[in-house]
Amino acid sequence: MNRISVGIIAAGTLFLGGCIIIDADDVDASYDFDRGWGSVYAADVSADTVSITVTDNGCTTKDFFELDVDEEDDLEFEIGFERIRTDHCKMLNPAGKSLTWTYSELGIPQGASVSIRNRVRR
Repeated sequence: MNRISVGIIAAGTLFLGGCIIIDADDVDASYDFDRGWGSVYAADVSADTVSITVTDNGCTTKDFFELDVDEEDDLEFEIGFERIRTDHCKMLNPAGKSLTWTYSELGIPQGASVSIRNRVRR
């Protein structure tokens, strides 16, 4: 091969390499459980609230999640948070968004033991 051919091939490779576009807006690789329970950045259960911190592009609200609250034993509850809507906003928020539900909203009586099904990871 001569130098011109090598130059054309190298330039073509660089030029065509720029045509690869990855649109990751609709991809959330953290959702790997059978029932759709995705991972959360953080979870906190207090005396009367349950909070999770989740990925956020600027528009995520509690309406983006479906909750499954199951009473396992007397006053022992498990909650699974499933994202049902993708946040298509474009704000960069690496810390995520904290969302909080009261026990009353979840139908959980005061004094109950609560555990979260979702994994906590980044």
